[in-house]
Amino acid sequence: MAIDKTIKKKVIEDWQNAFPQLTMYAQNKLYKVVGSCVLGIELIKSPHTESYSPYFVLYPIWKKDIKASLDYPIFLRDFKNKKGYQYDIPYEKHSVFLGDVVDSIKSQTPLPFEGNISLKKIVAAIEDSSQKPPLSAAPNSYLQAVLQEAKLKIALFIGVTEAQSVLEQINKRNWDTNHFKACGVDVNEWLQGLQTTISNRDEFLKQIEANKQDKKISQLKSSELTA
Repeated sequence: MAIDKTIKKKVIEDWQNAFPQLTMYAQNKLYKVVGSCVLGIELIKSPHTESYSPYFVLYPIWKKDIKASLDYPIFLRDFKNKKGYQYDIPYEKHSVFLGDVVDSIKSQTPLPFEGNISLKKIVAAIEDSSQKPPLSAAPNSYLQAVLQEAKLKIALFIGVTEAQSVLEQINKRNWDTNHFKACGVDVNEWLQGLQTTISNRDEFLKQIEANKQDKKISQLKSSELTA
């Protein structure tokens, strides 16, 4: 039996009240803009039961448009209960669990929902994500490279020097060329592309500004990304 729309509406409203620093983007999404990223909470319905799980999400906003940017997160992370299991909250009993879940999320969130966020904090959160399974099993895979590219682009929002520093670290890695090939990517072309992005920082910043003008994105609360 499908869950009544009024219950789902009440669920997202309760979450919005619990996290006033975030803005409702969709019926199950609460976001805010931080520099060149969107971060927040998504309430993802469980596939086989009438329940949902909250996830922390971080998205880029530098792709060709907002649809492409919000297509796939830089990373998403679930929140655990006291027993170490992912939260699975029945829609019908949502209000019984909410208080505990909200407190737990505030202590577990990889990045704070209030105030400005430093580049160092975002980089640390991405690094932390890269060292967790399943990514940790293949430290030089293309999937890891995608995270490192995101790190570079977030740094580029702050400045060329910061991005160049990330690129130096990327260049030192012994990337798994076969995995890149399996994903249809040439390592050297990818590295060259990163350098080109740094050289064209003005274009990169223009794209972010254009995406921030999107009607729904422009209505989100925002904070600064600081050096």
